[in-house]
Parts: sequence; C-alpha cells; structure tokens
Amino acid sequence: MPKRRAGALGAAAVVAAAAWMPVAMADGAGDAGRDSYTVYVSLDGEEGATGTLDDPFRTVEEARDALAGRTSARDPGRVLIREGVYQATETVALTGPANSHVSYAAYPGEEVEFTGVTTLPASGFVPLAETPDDPRYSSASRVPDAVSDQVYVYDLGAEGIPTGEINKNGFNWKPQPFAPQLMTDDVVQTLAQYPNGDATLDSSALSVREAYQGARDFFSDKTADGSTMPYEEMLQLPGPVFTAVDPTVSERFGSWAAPHQPSGAEVVDNTAYETDGWLSGYFGNNYANDRVRIDSISPEGLNDEGVADGYHVRTSYPTMYASTDKWTSFVAQNVLGELDAEGEYYIDRFEGHDVLYYYPPGGTVEGREISLTSFDQPFFTLENVTGVTLKDIRMNGSTSSGVRLLDAESCTIDGVEILNVSLDAVTIGEATDTITAVAEYRTSRGGHDNRVVNSVLHDLGGGGVFLAGGDRDSLERGNNVVAHNEIYNFSKLATYTPAGYLYGVGNTFRNNHVHDAPHMAIQIMGNDMRVLHNRFENLVTNASDQGVIYAGRDFTYLNNEIAYNYFKDIGQDGNQAIYMDDGMSGMVIHHNFFDTAQHGIFYNSGHSNVATDNVFSGVEYLGHDKLYHEDGPDLPVSNGKVVIERFNDMLLVGDGTGFSNTAENVERWYEHYADQYPNISDWYVPADASGEPCAEIGTTECTMAEVWENPDSVYVPAHNVLSHSVLIDTGGFAYTDDADGLSMKTFNPDFESHSVSGDAAADFAFDPETGRFDPRTTSLNTTDGFGRSWVREWNRDFTLEGIGPR
Repeated sequence: MPKRRAGALGAAAVVAAAAWMPVAMADGAGDAGRDSYTVYVSLDGEEGATGTLDDPFRTVEEARDALAGRTSARDPGRVLIREGVYQATETVALTGPANSHVSYAAYPGEEVEFTGVTTLPASGFVPLAETPDDPRYSSASRVPDAVSDQVYVYDLGAEGIPTGEINKNGFNWKPQPFAPQLMTDDVVQTLAQYPNGDATLDSSALSVREAYQGARDFFSDKTADGSTMPYEEMLQLPGPVFTAVDPTVSERFGSWAAPHQPSGAEVVDNTAYETDGWLSGYFGNNYANDRVRIDSISPEGLNDEGVADGYHVRTSYPTMYASTDKWTSFVAQNVLGELDAEGEYYIDRFEGHDVLYYYPPGGTVEGREISLTSFDQPFFTLENVTGVTLKDIRMNGSTSSGVRLLDAESCTIDGVEILNVSLDAVTIGEATDTITAVAEYRTSRGGHDNRVVNSVLHDLGGGGVFLAGGDRDSLERGNNVVAHNEIYNFSKLATYTPAGYLYGVGNTFRNNHVHDAPHMAIQIMGNDMRVLHNRFENLVTNASDQGVIYAGRDFTYLNNEIAYNYFKDIGQDGNQAIYMDDGMSGMVIHHNFFDTAQHGIFYNSGHSNVATDNVFSGVEYLGHDKLYHEDGPDLPVSNGKVVIERFNDMLLVGDGTGFSNTAENVERWYEHYADQYPNISDWYVPADASGEPCAEIGTTECTMAEVWENPDSVYVPAHNVLSHSVLIDTGGFAYTDDADGLSMKTFNPDFESHSVSGDAAADFAFDPETGRFDPRTTSLNTTDGFGRSWVREWNRDFTLEGIGPR
C-alpha cells in the first residue's frame, strides 16, 4: 500500500487526497479488505466532495478520477454507488492502467439504476385539439380523424430532448443506433405502423415491380474481380419498387401520398405527405431482416373517375438480398397517418419540429409513467483496462449498447440488469466492417479472461453478449465466459443478433437460461468454443432456415463443443436446434436433450462432426443433411469461394498475408488437433495442377475420385458420426436421397448407429421434467450400446438445475 505523503501536498490537495485513501468499510458495505481504496457516489453528493461515506461524490466520473492511478491488483479500488436513478448523459469511460483494478457496485442492499431514458411528465403532453397554431405542429393534419381526440403531443425540441433519427439497419449492414423508443409503464410502445399488431404485408398486398440487385451481390465473394464495393457507394444503390395490388392496401398507401411529393415539387408539404416512412421486415429471404426508406408513392394510372388504379412505392437504400415476391413480409413504419392503435407513437423530425405524437393506452396519459430513450451511447466503456468489475447495477434505455469492452483483461460484469437497449447488451471486442458471409470478416480486441455472470439481459433490439477473444491464426485462447445469466426477449429490431456470439478462440457460454426470442440463440464463428449446460426455450419463432445454435461456412471452425444443453419448443418453420451450415466441421455434440422441434441436427456437407449420446423427444426428424453434390457433381460448390478462402486463410502455408497462414501457425494447428482429427494435415481443397480450385470435373486432374470420393477432400462429408441417440416420439434421420444415389451414410457407413426408439418417455423411464432416467428401471440398462454406466454418466452430467442467475 502506498504511504501517505501529506507533507508533500498543498493544503487543498490534502482534502482531495482523502477521496482515494484507504477507507475502512462501513458495516455491511461489502467484503473487500480494509486496505481497499473505497469511495462513494450519491445523488446527494455536493461539489468539492471528498468521496467518503459521509461526503460522497456526485458522479461516477468524479469517483473514477479520484482513484485514477492509485489502484493495482494488490491494492484494488472500489466505488460504491448509493441508491437512486442516475441520468446518463455520456458514457462512463474507463481507460488504460490508470482506471484498472476498480469495482463499481451498488451499495449493498440498495438499488442503483443508470438510465438513458428521459421522463416525459403527463403535464408536458397536450391534447392534439389544443395544440397552438404553430408550424411545429403542421404535421398534425395527418393524424387519422377517428382517433384525433385521443392523441397527445409533446414538444421534445422545446425541452432539448434528443429525437435521434431512423437509420439504415438490417442483416449485415453496419449496426447503427436505432431511433429513440417510447416506453410507458416500462413497456416499449409501437412506432406507428401498417398493418397493426403481428400482421405483415405479403406479395398479395405489395408485389415486387423492380427488384434491382441486392448489396450482397457486390461483396468480394460474388464479384468477378474479387473486389467489394465501398460501403457508402453500396448505400446509393437503388431500392426495390413495389406495386400495391390489394385495393385496401392501395387505398392506405395512396392516403400517405408521397413523402417527397410528385417529381418537380420544390417544397415538401408535410401537412399532406408522409416525410419519413420506412418498410421493415423480410425482402429477399425469410431469415434476415432489412429496412428501406419509402421514397415516393405515385399513382399507377387514373381510371375514368380520375381515381388511381394502384400505386407504385419507390424506396431508397438497397436491400441486402434482391427482393422477391416469395419472401415479401414487412410492415410500413413511422407513418403518422397510421397512428390509429393504442400504444402507437410518431416523432415528427421534419425541419426540426421534434414533436412527439402519441395515442396512449386508454386514450389518456394521466397516471402513466412515460419516457423516451434519449441516450445513444453505452453506459460504460472499458478499454485497455484490467480487473474492472461492474456489479449489481441496472442499466435501462439506450439506442446503442449497454456495456462495451475493448482490449480488456480479467474484467467482470456481475449481477447487472440491462434492458431496453437497441443494440447488444454487452460487447466484448469488435468486428470488421464487412458481412459475416465473406472470408474477410474478423473480430478483434476481445481481450481475455473477461466474464459476464449472474446477470439479466432482456428487451433488447439486438443480442445479449457479443463475445470475441482469442486469435484464430495462432489458436491463442480468449477464455472469455458468459455464465449463469438469463437472456430473453432479444433480437427485437434485428436478426442474427443472438444471445451469445462466440467469435475467435476458446470462449465459453454456459449455465444460461435463454428464452423467448424470434431468432437464433448462439452463433459460433471460431474454434474451441464451449456451449454447456444452457436452457434454450421458445426460440427461432419468427424465422425460417435458422437454428438455435448456428455455425458454418468454414471447414476450420473446429472443436466446438455443444453439451448438456436443453432445447425446448423450437420454431417449426424449417428450423433446427443445431444448424451446421456449408462445410461446418469438427463440431462435438453430446449429452443434449432436444424437446419439441422440427429438426434436431442439420449436417450440411461438413467434415468430422460428431453427435453422440443425445436424447430427442417430440422431434419430427432426428436430423437431416444437405450434400454439396446433391444436385450433381458440378463445381463450384455452394458458397465455394468463401469456404475455400477461409480454409486457406488458416491452413495454407504462406507469409500470413492474404488468404494464408504462417508455417509456424499451421504447424501449431496440426499439433493442436492431431489427436482429435488425426488426418487434418491430409485435408485438402481439390485443385488442378496449377493450384487453382477445381472448376469442373476432369479425366486427368480434378477427377471424380479426387473431388467427390476421397474422404480427405473437404467436399466429402467424411468422418461424421451420429450414434447412441435416444428417440422418444421422434422420427429418424432424413437423408438426402437425390445425390446420384449417394448420401451421408455412403461416406459414413456407421452413421446413425446404436440408436434406440420408443413412443413415450415411459418406455425408457425418462422424466422430461428433470431430464433424468430412473437408474433402477430404465430399459437402457440392458440395451446394446448403452448399459448402466451410460445411464449413470447421463444422470451425473446432465441437469436442469443450476441454470440461470444464481
């Protein structure tokens, strides 16, 4: 502990120094040693405070600065925050060694909330009919007459409350802060939309008139020269054009007229035209959402009575995938003319009006707690720090993320609650500005040995924890952990934003309860990850062709273990519990309980995937596959450029630049995986004599034997295992049957071995509520391939207890 040197300080400095001196802990104030540097923060703090319990600081920033440079692993600091709601105006930035080894925690027994929401008192709302004759309220004429007597307005601009903006967001677009959200009695309200509720517009309402190319066509794996269009240029690509074909829909869209008025108009008449409408939902597929801005609505033609036969809807911003009628499923959002249902709101940002229009539940604002998320930053940013802890703090309302960690080491997020943020609750590391589908996608700055534990993350526009860390080139581990958390009601604003992103090497997601979300729960893009003892329930409920756990398009994402998990009530529309996409290899899946799903495990042309000792109940298909050659032996394979580049990026010896790795790193890979994948050094991408990937089947090179039959060819689904499955009211594995007579079993003759089937759980003395077998009476005791030791191992290691926050 540093010695006090009061004599070396001026008189004023002695008072300030008291803030960081070793302070004896108050009764019940925690379990830190008496040598910890402890300071206090309170809403009652006054300017010039010393930071003691009786004279606390006003802000966390003051406490941070008082401890800066004074703490170490041996002499850590502690900031205890007294009860209350702290209004966030900017992120609390904890940076570098000077801010390391400090915990920020709620004072024991007290509740602390950092809020990014601004309270809107009922007294600030004015009934629409009573608004003054002022240009700021000129959009009011667009409010539907039928509800105008129940609509209120709030002048946000007059109080300097930020109104944000609606940005281009969606699958594989750069995440940007979403527009502020209105909350009433802690429930997020609905941006004025058409149609209302859960209904969407499909091709029977709006047909695609002009699709144009999607932005996805301009990434490196799709272009002829391997270049990627600059992002800003990509945003300038034309958006799709739709035609309103349903008469009711046509009438509604026609009533909004045109956001930018007919061509040639010099002044936008906001009293008649919508000024910031958007279409949000699915455009080019049914698993990745997108958003385009309504640019204009124009009549298709006029009939004899001068009434439009229909309307064309032009949009700005491209979709990621070209729009098709097959997948059209979206809503029109942020349309004041559709403010016609209780709980809907609209913020008029036109020419700086900054006025909120709101149709409150029950048609009145009286007696309600109403607020707006006006904060657009993380509550805390931890950058290049070591040993920092955030504990027992509630963070509520941000159009950004909750907490961001960059190059952090041994930091802990413990017992926090994060809710009503538009992006991910916690981000550990960052990603390159490209899409996950291309080989250039990388994550970095994930640090190591960081933990998110015992926390509740919910009502999130994005995902739970973005968890990067580790280096794939060298297989250095990140050892970041997400454990004992409850994560639910996430992915509300975006798809492919799971509860846990596992990127890099050697990170773990365990003992978490993940439930009630429209899309995936886990995405794996890396090696040596562990997904253990989690409870996954009611997921992928509003998507198709997805999985609760998704990984793929890389033969080198090896040794990812999925074990002792419970999968319950998985969305039935072509989804699966575990989705191993194009070429996903080396997955280890064991001792999981799959309860009610359409598909259990999807093998998709991968290599050395092993699934053993799992229980399936009420699953339509144990699993299924898709082989690269199912449509014939033609080349290239599906997404061939990406999977080849990713394979070379890790296992092609070179100087480490481009798509290659150093000889030292490649040798490290072979040594690391030698026992588990003894033939890994023999794996190869079929190539011709010049080293170019095979583009067609030949007679002397790129032969059928080389490309489609040799088990070391990455295109051959070899060394896959599916065995020791217990099937309760579950269908078998659905083999691909149109691959010229070939299937997964052709290359893996022992595939689906030692499986046992029954009609009911009682057939195996299995208790679905606990996930355990009765060791005395289960028929598995005497079943070939199982036996008493198998039952003991299952009952010992699989449990539905101890999952979620402690």
